[in-house]
Amino acid sequence: MEQIATIVEEMLPLDAERREEYALWSAIVEWERQHPPEGGSVTWNDQRALHRQCIAALRGHEPIREPGQATHPHPDAQVELWAALLHTFVDGLAAQIMNTPGEVSAGTAAQLLRSLLEAVPRAHRP
Repeated sequence: MEQIATIVEEMLPLDAERREEYALWSAIVEWERQHPPEGGSVTWNDQRALHRQCIAALRGHEPIREPGQATHPHPDAQVELWAALLHTFVDGLAAQIMNTPGEVSAGTAAQLLRSLLEAVPRAHRP
């Protein structure tokens, strides 16, 4: 779980460098919003694929190694549900950190993320 949290934290603007990266990412998202690609948002799909892989790993699934396969729905419905929850949570937490500086500390953000990841139900293995 700690490795997954560390990966996801890279998408959160928890320090000066990641705030700059987040600002750049926001500009890319805005450009994509103004120039919608055929087939849907590339940035959204890439983020969802990462969240899907993280949740799948927490549930004990092998990582998807085929390029582009992680952008397709996972056969485990719980992976899809929790990937959506994680994606929404990370976007919201990042927005809070950027839009209301000082209200959510890096430590609090990290703790909240870990609390969510701990809540992900692990797959039952026979």
